[in-house]
Amino acid sequence: MIPISSIHPDEELRDYLQDQIPVGMPGGESQMVTIYGDWERPTNEVPSDFIVVMLNGDIGGVGMDTNYADGYIMVSLYCKMNDDGSVKKQRVDKILAKFSELVDEKLLTEHFFYKYVAPRFITPTTPNVTSGYSVTTLNIYWHTRNNI
Repeated sequence: MIPISSIHPDEELRDYLQDQIPVGMPGGESQMVTIYGDWERPTNEVPSDFIVVMLNGDIGGVGMDTNYADGYIMVSLYCKMNDDGSVKKQRVDKILAKFSELVDEKLLTEHFFYKYVAPRFITPTTPNVTSGYSVTTLNIYWHTRNNI
């Protein structure tokens, strides 16, 4: 059995995505989208664009004697809205395109396999006037890389 304390597909995906998704800035410069893990996002001074990676639901397995686990991860993109409250659609699309490039059909990291699950899309880009950010949430399936 895999020790529960070592099952962190969300943290491994967060680390993989860090410094991988550039976004354009005024003046033609670019900066990397900040990636936060579950409960790591600060409540103040957050960047204009950031992603939060967190477990989504239960972690499954195939038995106590099998070194295997699987489940789902939510990946939420937050993008600061325009001053008039409209969504920066092109910016969101560019960030999502780069994310798709990185995860696409399958992604293998040191300990986990990840796959975007289109039929289990969580929320399309949705404005939140209270926070001033639009939010897009995707669902990612994961499982351990070990052979069973």
